[in-house]
Amino acid sequence: MNTSPPDPRAPSERDWLAQERMLAGAGDRRDALLARALRTPIGSGPPPGFAAAVARAAAAAPASQSLPDAGLERGLLQTLLGLMGAVGIGALALYGPQWWMLVREAFGPAGAQWGLVAGGCLLLSWLPTAARWLARDARPTAVA
Repeated sequence: MNTSPPDPRAPSERDWLAQERMLAGAGDRRDALLARALRTPIGSGPPPGFAAAVARAAAAAPASQSLPDAGLERGLLQTLLGLMGAVGIGALALYGPQWWMLVREAFGPAGAQWGLVAGGCLLLSWLPTAARWLARDARPTAVA
C-alpha cells in the first residue's frame, strides 16, 4: 500500500487533459505553447568550435599557470595521513586484544583465523595496484 503523499509538482488531471486536447488540435493557447515546447528538441549545446578553442587555450597557457603550487597541500595531506596511520596503530595496540577476543567469541577460533586469511588476500590483491601507483609517482615527468 502506497502511503506517501502525491507529488505536488505532478500535473493535475485537468492540466493533463488540456495538454492532450491541445495535442489533438483544440484547446487554450498556453497549452499550445507548452505542447510545442515539449515536441521541440532541446537546442542547447556548446557552440561550434568550442573544443578546438579550449584546446588552443590550453596549449597556449604556460605550464606554470595551468598547475597551481600544491606543495603545502601535499605536505599537509601527507602529515594528516601519517597522523591518522599512527593513531590507527595506537588504537590497534590499545584495543586490539579486546577486539580479538570479541571476534573469537562471535565467530569462534576458526572464524578469527579465516578473517586473517581474508585480510591477507585483500592485502595481496592491493599490492600490484600499489606497486603501479608508486612506480608512476617515481617516474620523472617532462614539463612541456
